[in-house]
Amino acid sequence: MAYRRFCLLAGVAAVALSGCSAPTAERLVAEIRADSNRDGVVDDKDAGAEMNGAIILPNIGDVARRCPSSTSQLPDAELAACHDAADEVARAPEYLAPLVTLPIGDPADATGQVAAVGAGADKIRIFVKRQDTWVPLRPDTNLTEIELRNGATLGVDARDVVRDKTIWDGTVTVRFTVRRGARTETDDVVLRVAPVVLHNHTQPAQSVLVPESGDDRSHEQFVSEFGAAAKASGIDAPLVRMRTTDTWGQDFVEIGYVSMPGPGGKNVSLRIAIRSPQPEREGGRAVFDLKGPGVGAIQLGGFDNRLVDAFGNVETIPPHIHNGREFPTGRVIIGTGNADDPAVRSGELEKFFAAQQVQTPVLLDAGWLVVGHVDEFVQFLPATGGRGWRPAVSDPRRGLEILRELQRGGHGGERALSRPDVSERTIDEVLADEKFVARNEVAARKIDENVERLVREVGFRPEEFVRIPGLYESGGIPEAPEGLVAFYPGAINGVLMNASNYVAPRQWGPIVDGRDVFEAAVTEAYRSVGLTVRYVDDWESLHLGGGEIHCGSNVLRQIEQRWTAP
Repeated sequence: MAYRRFCLLAGVAAVALSGCSAPTAERLVAEIRADSNRDGVVDDKDAGAEMNGAIILPNIGDVARRCPSSTSQLPDAELAACHDAADEVARAPEYLAPLVTLPIGDPADATGQVAAVGAGADKIRIFVKRQDTWVPLRPDTNLTEIELRNGATLGVDARDVVRDKTIWDGTVTVRFTVRRGARTETDDVVLRVAPVVLHNHTQPAQSVLVPESGDDRSHEQFVSEFGAAAKASGIDAPLVRMRTTDTWGQDFVEIGYVSMPGPGGKNVSLRIAIRSPQPEREGGRAVFDLKGPGVGAIQLGGFDNRLVDAFGNVETIPPHIHNGREFPTGRVIIGTGNADDPAVRSGELEKFFAAQQVQTPVLLDAGWLVVGHVDEFVQFLPATGGRGWRPAVSDPRRGLEILRELQRGGHGGERALSRPDVSERTIDEVLADEKFVARNEVAARKIDENVERLVREVGFRPEEFVRIPGLYESGGIPEAPEGLVAFYPGAINGVLMNASNYVAPRQWGPIVDGRDVFEAAVTEAYRSVGLTVRYVDDWESLHLGGGEIHCGSNVLRQIEQRWTAP
């Protein structure tokens, strides 16, 4: 019965009777409307759009900053449970999705209720606006006579994100029921909780996060240099210090967002800080300190403190189309040691991102690395033409070739690593090390296999990949005797600030004629896609621990304003 149109004006649904009269007094009609076609306006029902459902947000920020900090003695579960949708108070009504009931005509002797029914009914909240107050509607709460006569203005939100689609897929039905005597009329709308979407690196950085340094002077030096590089890259916001000395700021938190279409073509969005499924990782509690106005925080499940469950093991492919299927928010990449062995896969991460239903995971083999994270060998860079971005991978073959070129040029006697306080092995000695060369050949083959998988999954052409020079060596870990770590600080494990600026770890390569030759090759690779590279020394603070700048930081990126989720 699509015969009226409702407009959303400043968050209030107003009736526009498009040449149609209200139901007569004799009729008893129940009609409820939502933004079923996801255009930011509450309007007529459309059968196709209604199947997908109007979007609602998990309203889990902390607008009044009332929740305890990570330094409290509260257990993790209680910290996670404190947010704006934890009770029946509409603390942040700006994140309520609008619904309206249509006038029923003469409400004499009639009663009406609006309630969620079926699966997910306990996972949302429904409010009715009375004067300037949002009042919670319980299943047995009657609408007033005025609300039945004129139509009620409603707001709906969710108490949580969707976590496991086998338990709940995020859809819920809201029913408007009108009764008069023995007669009952109902009308339903379908709602869907907005998916948590991860940022991709083509979205510009707005601010940068780093863990606190404690008394670690090398980390404080890194933070100082990194902050200067961010500012020089156009990031005006000061560094955000996360309340933990867990060095690996990328691993225990990933920043995503949820959004719904809003009035005037603008999205209504809420950032979501996701704690990694590593419950024994104490530093992860710092995620709850990010909670505040416009920012929610969630804790995933998991067990122990497995490296495979860290967010350094997750990257996002930017938006693309492949084989006729559109991925408007891209796809996530998750690293695994063996796609067929659950013991070396992150079941929690796979389950969570599958539940969002928008960024279908792609699994890559990272089991050849000691740490085993995808950010050690792959990234995605903005570029002109084509998709507007290109994939990049670490290139050990190019790394070896740089050293061989120097050797052929008569520089084999130069130190392979120019940092003063490390190995004095020469280029000749490094290239004579058969195990070193063989390990990099293994790394190159493993990266080739991952490139082939990305070609199949995304539709890349092999020549699209930007090749970033890099070399690997044995990690010397008894538990992972074949595992590799970066020899030179992994340039690919840097931070993309925007379409023009990239921050990479200083390379400490061979110096010839006063120039770091390896660093110059890295600079040229990034320059090929229009990026200016700024280098930061992370040798002591991060590199010696098995990671680089990307591993030791995090970024708040610009939220996509085009509505893209299904």
